[in-house]
Amino acid sequence: MSIADFTDDDLAAVADHWGLDPVLVGRLRPAVDRMRETYERVYALAGEDPSPHAPPVASTFANRGPEDPHGAWLYRLDDPAPDGSGPHGPGPLAGRTVTVKESVAVRGVPMPLGSRLMAGFVPASDAAVVGRVRAAGAVVLGTSVCEDLCYSGSSFTSVHGPVTNPWDPARAAGGSSSGAAVLVATGAADLGIGTDHGGSVRNPAAWCGVLGLKPTYGAVDYDGAMPTERTLDHIGVLTRDASSLPAFLDAAADPPDGEPYATAFARGVTGLRAGIVAEGFGWPGRSDPRVDALVRESAHALQRLGMAVRDATVPLHRHGRDLHLPISLEGGLTTVFGSRLQGDNHTGPYHPGFATAFGEALARRPEDLAVGGVLALTGASVLRDATHSRVAAHAQRLRRVLRRQVDEALRENDVLVMPTVPMLPHLLPADPREAVITTDLPFEMHDNNCVYNLTGHPALSVPCGLVDGLPVGMLLIGRHGEDARLARIAAEFGDRVFHCPGPPDHRTTRSAR
Repeated sequence: MSIADFTDDDLAAVADHWGLDPVLVGRLRPAVDRMRETYERVYALAGEDPSPHAPPVASTFANRGPEDPHGAWLYRLDDPAPDGSGPHGPGPLAGRTVTVKESVAVRGVPMPLGSRLMAGFVPASDAAVVGRVRAAGAVVLGTSVCEDLCYSGSSFTSVHGPVTNPWDPARAAGGSSSGAAVLVATGAADLGIGTDHGGSVRNPAAWCGVLGLKPTYGAVDYDGAMPTERTLDHIGVLTRDASSLPAFLDAAADPPDGEPYATAFARGVTGLRAGIVAEGFGWPGRSDPRVDALVRESAHALQRLGMAVRDATVPLHRHGRDLHLPISLEGGLTTVFGSRLQGDNHTGPYHPGFATAFGEALARRPEDLAVGGVLALTGASVLRDATHSRVAAHAQRLRRVLRRQVDEALRENDVLVMPTVPMLPHLLPADPREAVITTDLPFEMHDNNCVYNLTGHPALSVPCGLVDGLPVGMLLIGRHGEDARLARIAAEFGDRVFHCPGPPDHRTTRSAR
């Protein structure tokens, strides 16, 4: 197969798009032809292009139905442990059951990314994290629903329909790892693997009453997950049991300084210092004062664990969402649309199958790009061209200042505390498409979470109580590499302060509060 030829009309379109001299561009055709020949040689060196599709494994489309009232499942694996892993397998996750967000590759299982655009795409291999948890003895039960191309922190944009909150089905579950949180909250799985670009693991954790960890940046290999902007993207995990977090990390990540996460988790928390970050509270027009009050009360309750609690400040935190937007928008324009889910200027790995499937779909069926994707593509294109990326460059410079401020706060404190999400879960909109166009519902919950995608610090949402019968999350932020310390604080908080009872229809334990 050779690289498709280009026409004079293609060259004219390039000249028109960039405002170039069409005569000059036409004269450059021989030089561009030589470039195309180089592309063909690289294509030949790669051998046969790996198919974006793999023979399907035995799986069942499971979205909706009596066993899935919240619309959280996507596919169930008919044989979840074909290689003999599971209850009798080796490793720190032996016997634990796992679901995988549909934006993370599971070999032979359709991976539509919550979108009509990618319907029918079947990855040829497991994502790195899936391979590692399987090798550690976990049983992968299937895949969970996510938001359309992950462009929402709520749970109403997926092509499969809304994912409803198990505490109140009229409300959002949070997202974009919505299905993963619901399946963990309802006891369908022990662990849910998700991705987190601006809070997509921690948002649904807070609103569904489970733990949600965004690990230190780069701790868990992102290979095989759909990227949006590679410096912001993290693999994360949801669970009901804090002791599962170091086990997951020991399976999925390389330990910092060579010390197993389980060893670090075994240390107590007496004498640690917690700083309540003032800028994480009181967001105008968004914060629910009852949420703020409950999180402050819960932060002070850390004293019951032997921790010291005091006030802290991260001045630029208040502008974290402002900095996140241009970096995410323009980085996503390059990563998602420009390079067809590959990104640029990184050492890999790259996925020709992803690129082929997404690129061909976008070229042939652009009408299948949902309104959230259209908004991201349009906004990024217009604003990048209007500013020549100057604003994104300023945001990247200020991002470094923000990280320094967080590091300074963590020199004075061992952990920082604030609400995970400033408000209770919102009601699902009657018209999802119109809600994306005219409201901030897909993004209103990002204020605190997105800061730690910018800085890369580990951040863990911990259930800390109920307001109006709905769960509230307390966000713990630690130093780079100290993920296990956050898990230990969460474990002791759950044992001695508040243990979330679970949604009413799935309740097995009672609160200690």
